[in-house]
This record gives sequence, C-alpha cells and structure tokens, in this order.
Amino acid sequence: MIMGRKFFVAAVLTTAVVTPSHGQYFGLKLRGDAGLLSGSQPGPGIYVALPLYFRADYSSVRLADGSKLPGDINSTVALVAPAVTVTTKWKILGATYGAAIVPAFMRQRLTALNDTKESSNPYGFADLFAQPLSLGWRFKRVDVEAGYGFYAPTGSGDRTLDMWGHELIAGTTVFLDGEKKWHVSATGFFDIYQRKRSEDIRVGDFLTVEGGAGRSFLKGAGSAGLAYFGQWKMTRDKGTDIPAVLRGTGKNRAIGLGPEINVPFFKKGSVLGLIGVRYTFEVDNVVNFQGQNLLVTLTIAKISGM
Repeated sequence: MIMGRKFFVAAVLTTAVVTPSHGQYFGLKLRGDAGLLSGSQPGPGIYVALPLYFRADYSSVRLADGSKLPGDINSTVALVAPAVTVTTKWKILGATYGAAIVPAFMRQRLTALNDTKESSNPYGFADLFAQPLSLGWRFKRVDVEAGYGFYAPTGSGDRTLDMWGHELIAGTTVFLDGEKKWHVSATGFFDIYQRKRSEDIRVGDFLTVEGGAGRSFLKGAGSAGLAYFGQWKMTRDKGTDIPAVLRGTGKNRAIGLGPEINVPFFKKGSVLGLIGVRYTFEVDNVVNFQGQNLLVTLTIAKISGM
C-alpha cells in the first residue's frame, strides 16, 4: 500500500504520552469488505469473485482525542483479491456447509500507524485468507451464518504482515417483510493474531462489525441500500520490538458508512453475473488513518444442486 509524506513520524513523537507500553499496529481484516446481507450465506453453488478494493484518499490522521493532524496525506492504496466460494448442500448441525479461499495481490501492506514509506514494487502475491468452515442457517425471516477463517503470511517483503491470524465469524440477516425484500444485517469478525515471525511483536485482537440495511429487487438477485462498518482494537499490542514512536498511542477505532448497490448484468441458465459497488466514508476514526473506501466486485455464480 502506498502512503505519502514523512511528517507523521515526527507528529506521533510530539503527541505520544507516558502510558503503559503498547503500539498501534494494524490487522489483516479489511474494513468495509462486507455490507448488505452480510449475515446470509449464498445459496448452493460456486462463486468466483474479483473484488477491487481501493482505500481512496487517505486524507487525514486522527489522534486519540479524535483531532486531526495538520496536513494532508492524499494517497490511494489498492488491493485485488480474487475469491472462490463454494456453498454445498451438505448439512452440519442443520446448517449448510461452505468454504472459501481468497488470495490477495498488492504492492505494499500498511503495517502500522507510522508506516509512511512509498513503494515502487509491482503488484505481487500478499497474505492469503482461507475460510474452511462456513455454516448457514435459513429460517422464515432470519438468516444466520457462522464460521472460522485464517490468514496465512504467504506474501513477502512489504506485501505481508508476517503473522498468522485466526478469524471467528458470526452474523445474521433479518428480513422485515414476508417477501424478504427489506432487510438489515450485522456480522461480527473477531481476529486473533499470533506473534510476528521475524519480530517480537504480537498485534492486539480486533473486532469488526459490518452489515447494512436495504432492499432486494429482481427476485432477490439485486439489492441496494446503506452499508456500514465499525472496527475496534480490543487488546494492546505486545512485544519488545515495538518502536518507541508507537508506544502509548492508544487503541485504534474506525467507523464508516455509505451506499451499496448490487446489480445482475447477465443470466444464462444456471450462470449469473453480478456487479457490486460499495463506497463507505469513514467518519469517527481514532488513532488511525481516515479516508474513504471503494469496493467494486464482479461475481460469476454457477448455481448448482450439490
């Protein structure tokens, strides 16, 4: 990921206070990558998706009291993460079983709050996300989803956070009418990280909640509404290799919301093409970069009777 300007290291030095030692490292979970119907497992089939994720306009840095540091960053970061998701008709505890694998390609990972170096690297393989367990329940007006996934440090150099991560997932979608047109959803992602392989640093645990409220159309194939996310660091970073510049900066927080629309663009037999756009504005970040997120996803679904 690309970050501009070197002013921030000096700014953090002037604002750090003497508190119990903890740093301000970022986790692997991208904020804003789930929205409408986040608590609903897709129906049986194979889904091949190409999400293009842009952290557009890292326009400011927010401190522990919510104030903005002077100056602008004005940088854009990008990620391409082709994903394959499979939902079967196999049942576990009354739930439908599914799984997913998501390799990522990027230029540079944003590691910590003082990571402001520019990158001239070409796009390359970054850290991998895999979800070997996805369980989905469907009731009359409620969907429930639960699962487990993990992040593997498959990238190298600036493209990896150099640590394993474990993600627990639980969410629900509630339908507000009998035809399941209107809906609200919320899904929680709790991330637990292991110590970095090459440093004595263990990033704190993160809680991310993502979802949305909206309406489906075209017999449920399309949807539109308002998406949101909130991300909080729950525990302190630990380790002897945490730089002094990051000690005592507090736990970070990020909150955002914005419009989302998903529209099918072709259907032939059991094959469906869908394009989705989600644009979220970050509004209440603390000890964090603040900007905007654009996610454009092209999905080809092969609906099958597994």
